[in-house]
Amino acid sequence: MTIVWREAMAVGNDTVDSEHKHLVELINNFEVAIGHGVDHKKVKRVLLGLVEYSAEHFRHEEQLQATIHYPFIISHQKAHRDLLKKLVSIVQGYINAPPDRRDQMIRGVAEFLRSWLIDHIIEFDLRMKPFMEIHGSAQGTGHGTAHAIDCPPNHPPSNV
Repeated sequence: MTIVWREAMAVGNDTVDSEHKHLVELINNFEVAIGHGVDHKKVKRVLLGLVEYSAEHFRHEEQLQATIHYPFIISHQKAHRDLLKKLVSIVQGYINAPPDRRDQMIRGVAEFLRSWLIDHIIEFDLRMKPFMEIHGSAQGTGHGTAHAIDCPPNHPPSNV
């Protein structure tokens, strides 16, 4: 199932939004790769590239959050660490599995990638949008004065 980028998914920063669009493209390419007979070498390459790109994207996002003094940076960094750890675990499991097991795993991997991307953008990344608007960070150039606080991601403060 193809993920369609919608402007409602935009966080309001050109770099982050562009990287999110690229992640959508990578996951859609993965879907295409597994939809026409599974080439496990190609799938492995795509998955390893996704791990690398995700780690780079998370670094960019966290640098931006520090720049705008994003108050939920602590929980967001933890979510990034947890996601990357899970993604690496899934990819390693796939790579190390015997070929017949890989065939069984592939749909689960695809479902994880889809839900991970959409859920993370909606649950975590969109919380940054009002702070970027306040700090004028469309290109990541905002200067803020908010203080770091933390709360569970599914319980944002009432002013967010």
